Amino acid sequence: MSAPAEPQPGAPDPDPVLADLRASVTDMRATARWMTAAAAAVGALVLAGGPLVVVKDLDDAGDVVAASGGMLLAVVGVVWVVWRTGDVLAPRTATLDDLGSPELDGLRALIDRSPADFYGPTASTPAGLRRERRLRLTVAARLEALLAREDDPARARILTHEAAVARRNALLIQRLQHRLLAWVHAWHVRQSLRRARRDTLIASLLVLAGAVLYVTAPLDAKAEPTVVYVCGAAPAAPPKAVHLKEDPCVR
Repeated sequence: MSAPAEPQPGAPDPDPVLADLRASVTDMRATARWMTAAAAAVGALVLAGGPLVVVKDLDDAGDVVAASGGMLLAVVGVVWVVWRTGDVLAPRTATLDDLGSPELDGLRALIDRSPADFYGPTASTPAGLRRERRLRLTVAARLEALLAREDDPARARILTHEAAVARRNALLIQRLQHRLLAWVHAWHVRQSLRRARRDTLIASLLVLAGAVLYVTAPLDAKAEPTVVYVCGAAPAAPPKAVHLKEDPCVR
């Protein structure tokens, strides 16, 4: 069994914030999968069980139209839920430029409350983060170029230390960028899940309305008409061939 890899000198420790954001995205997508499974189960129940129970009681065209409309409403509701929750599960590409989109107004408001927690002490915008990282990398590259030509051991130690500091600062800024990207990605998924929950409620009402319409479709069946017999004067002697069951006027 091989030994675990040693961390590289100057590399920052694993970021717990980034791990938490990725875990939150996983949890939100698990919720979306549960919602999809529930919608599929309801759809299977409505489509498989409903017709077998009600179809035998449909006795006219109005009942058939009402039942078909109810089934259609239920199917639309189920499809709506599956489509919306599928949007949560779809792969997404997050960029720092997405911070300007209206969908991320809430995230921008959160960042504005404490910009240093998101951008660090040297920047206040995603563009500022990019500039700071390029600057640190440029400084590190120049110090390393000077170090390659330095013969004095004391100056070489100073250049080595300063180059390592510049590289580490560039890595820390890169960590801030990764955090910000994770925030953007998680916020997109959060917004999609919120829309899916809202639409699931509306779709559930559609499914309920469709199921009620389908089940109650045969309840308007008309009662059989009552036959009223108007009898005239009774004959002196009823014919022998006529029975009471055949002629209700015979007494």
